[in-house]
Amino acid sequence: MSITVQRAAHKLLASLPSALRIGRQTATRDRHSVPVTAPRTWTFTDRDSGETLTFTCMAGCTDDHREIRDGVAVADDVWCLKSLGELTLPINENGAPEELSVLRASMNVDPFDRRIAQRLPHIDLEVMDGAFIESLDPDGFATVINTLQGRLDEMRAMHADLVATRAAYIKQAQR
Repeated sequence: MSITVQRAAHKLLASLPSALRIGRQTATRDRHSVPVTAPRTWTFTDRDSGETLTFTCMAGCTDDHREIRDGVAVADDVWCLKSLGELTLPINENGAPEELSVLRASMNVDPFDRRIAQRLPHIDLEVMDGAFIESLDPDGFATVINTLQGRLDEMRAMHADLVATRAAYIKQAQR
């Protein structure tokens, strides 16, 4: 199974309606997740090259690596993952509110990726249901966080303005 297919499967689980999900805004675990206390080391034969490869999971990896348990796998399909729990908001995209995933971040390592940067821990951020900012290094992720924090500060100010404006509007309407 390719990395794209595996990530799509994880995304599919996240896209289920909230009524089918267990515990919102908590760390998600599925049948592919395992509790991990220390990084695990795996050795397998790359199905494409026949080469014996070894890698050690990143700390906190929650993937069970079932694709390599039999000792044979495609190196490009091997990756580590840990992610934030599910967060959804009722988004009205088609005339009716629908619970959609927002701000879901996963830390990944693709130890055999052709791109060196992917071999280091990085963040893939699902901004909103299927819209991603991928391969963020620590500085890039900090930039996203700071940008969002700035917007949240603006939204808090707008909330205070909404409360005051609404109270004034109601008072005016009662005259």
